[in-house]
Amino acid sequence: MKKSNMIKFSAAALTFLGISATGVKPVKQPAQAASKRIKVISKQYVTVWANYQKGRHVATHLKKGSSHFVYQTATDSMGNLWYRIGKKEWVMAKYFNQVKSAKKAVKAKKIKKTKAKVKKTKTVKKARSAASLAASWSAPMGSKALAKAVVSLAKQQVGKAYVKGSKGPNAFDNASLVAYVYKQAAGVNTGSSTKSQVKKGIAVDPSSGFAEGDLLFWGSKNKPYNVAIYVGDGKYVTAAGDQQGVVQASLSTYFWPSRARRVL
Repeated sequence: MKKSNMIKFSAAALTFLGISATGVKPVKQPAQAASKRIKVISKQYVTVWANYQKGRHVATHLKKGSSHFVYQTATDSMGNLWYRIGKKEWVMAKYFNQVKSAKKAVKAKKIKKTKAKVKKTKTVKKARSAASLAASWSAPMGSKALAKAVVSLAKQQVGKAYVKGSKGPNAFDNASLVAYVYKQAAGVNTGSSTKSQVKKGIAVDPSSGFAEGDLLFWGSKNKPYNVAIYVGDGKYVTAAGDQQGVVQASLSTYFWPSRARRVL
């Protein structure tokens, strides 16, 4: 074989083996892209090893909170997962958490914020729905707890002034006293006039006795001139007039109610 042919053959063989014919240096391979980013979660320093199978450890330790890129993963004979974070730098995966990208972190934050907003909206709607239900007059019949709340609040108004057309809380007329007490104590809207209040709830026979919280009326069937709240023990609370104001009085056969309604 001719000398020139021998030189060409040798150069080709060296190139095939990854060695330059001139400088005898290895051919550079493309750099491997990082697959993910990880962060140290171990409370102690993490040891870095030269390889993941019986390797000697490198004189490097990673601090808690430090982050690193992963270029390769591998599993040793014991089934432990390892990450390659450098040329000859291996660490055990159990000491790390994957770091979310800034884009993913922002997305997760937005999702969390949206969920919180939806939850708050549902809570507000639920509360408003409950308030709307309570504001309607049709509260459950026989609601003793609400009736007692009405009686208690009615008694607390005794001694306040009577002012026609006033809606409280410092002065009332007979209809506004009922409206105020029922709204505040039971969330029930009775209306602001005796004409509307005499239509609420169910009728009660005045001769059969009354229950706490019942509305007592005096006067005509459809437009009584006075209304009171029965508070038990034969007594009622009403806004009696300019001179008396809000009083607690006892039922009398001479002044017996002409009608009664049970709203609770």
